[in-house]
Amino acid sequence: MDYYQKTYQRWYNLFSKVYDPFMRLFCFLFNGGFGGKQRFHELIIKWIDPQPGDKIIDICCGTATLVMMLYEKQNGIGEITGIEISFAQLRIARKKQKHERPFIIQGDARYAPFADNYFNKSVICGALHEMPQEVRSTVLSEAYRITMPGGKITILEHNKPNKKWKAWLFDLMERVNPEYATYKSLLKSGLINEIEQANFKIIKTDTIFREFFQIVLAKK
Repeated sequence: MDYYQKTYQRWYNLFSKVYDPFMRLFCFLFNGGFGGKQRFHELIIKWIDPQPGDKIIDICCGTATLVMMLYEKQNGIGEITGIEISFAQLRIARKKQKHERPFIIQGDARYAPFADNYFNKSVICGALHEMPQEVRSTVLSEAYRITMPGGKITILEHNKPNKKWKAWLFDLMERVNPEYATYKSLLKSGLINEIEQANFKIIKTDTIFREFFQIVLAKK
């Protein structure tokens, strides 16, 4: 197990216990109060635009809330898969699972156990900022490999706002996180740059959550 795996596993062994409540509180504060978390995921789903028969993978799926919502959106017609490296996050994810599907597997997104061009849609939600640059590069390259030609990827990540006071506030909030160094690395490198370096072509971008996040739709 390398440094990235050890750091990630150690952090989520602790954080997984409060991850879902934390996201509810965060979305309450930054996304319009009650129901903010639901609206947050619904917005991501709108960008993914799942259709019956789609094969969709949620890379670094966490506790799999988005995976479950995508599965319900498809009414079981198609294939939804989540891959997550943290055993602690997966334990919570599997408690949400009511049926054999959707598929939720333990695995490192750098070595995705899927054939080339298998999925027609991919999503990475709030995970890249937790990775060193070389890991991000490998994960994006793997996402490119397993996404079929013409397929799309939706990526949601932290954003650096244009207003200095917002950038200062967001930076202050992130300083309490163990991934602060990798968060800064991603902001410096630029999410769009890293997506394009993985050979994806940008379709559209937007900012949400008062510019706290950037959401990107790209294609292979």
